[in-house]
Amino acid sequence: MPNTTPNITKIPSARVPLVEENTNLISREWFRFFNNMYIISGGATLGIVQVANGGTGADNAAQARADLGAGTGNGDVVSVSGVGSVNGITLTGTVTTTGDLTLGGVLANVDLTTQTIGNLDVATRATGALPTANGGTGMAVTTIATKTADFTLANTEGWVINNKSGSTCVVTLPAASFWGGRAVTFKNLQLQTLVSASSNVVPLIGGAAGTAILPGLVGAWATVVSDGTNWVIMAS
Repeated sequence: MPNTTPNITKIPSARVPLVEENTNLISREWFRFFNNMYIISGGATLGIVQVANGGTGADNAAQARADLGAGTGNGDVVSVSGVGSVNGITLTGTVTTTGDLTLGGVLANVDLTTQTIGNLDVATRATGALPTANGGTGMAVTTIATKTADFTLANTEGWVINNKSGSTCVVTLPAASFWGGRAVTFKNLQLQTLVSASSNVVPLIGGAAGTAILPGLVGAWATVVSDGTNWVIMAS
């Protein structure tokens, strides 16, 4: 345990001999001084100066930060105030910040559904796509894409124009189970139908899932929304 005894042993005066004449042993005064220095410099902890004596109480940086209240731990970081940065520290509890918290690395293992509250500035503070369940679009970028051949719907596409001529255009939709709540709008610029590569599209009037999305009419359009199982035509 850390030594809490105040340092009251001062260096002996010059008139105190280092060795007793009668015993040829170190004098009591010098022994107490050297023993006090031994304790302050770590004692049985192999030279590690304890926190109570102005040291870190550790032989490595990670433990030193923990001993001084700023390191890796399994408790809660109660508050991070002001503007600053944290680099190389593992936070495994609940982090409450009243200022700007800058993390010098990758922020991982954060469940947006259960572990965040308040407003998340996706534009400047986060990378990747914010799921629809958390108020996002589920897409990293929303663009208008024009297709002239069969295609696979990309994660960044929310508005798609079918401009394939000569035959039906086939789109491979992503698994609806991964995109619950995502909406995609398709529009026709050709006298060709647009169909799904799989029977996973529910018609506007309901019923069993099929492949039809757009009829072969110029200007035909439809908005499909994932219900977690299929892509449901909600408007056309």
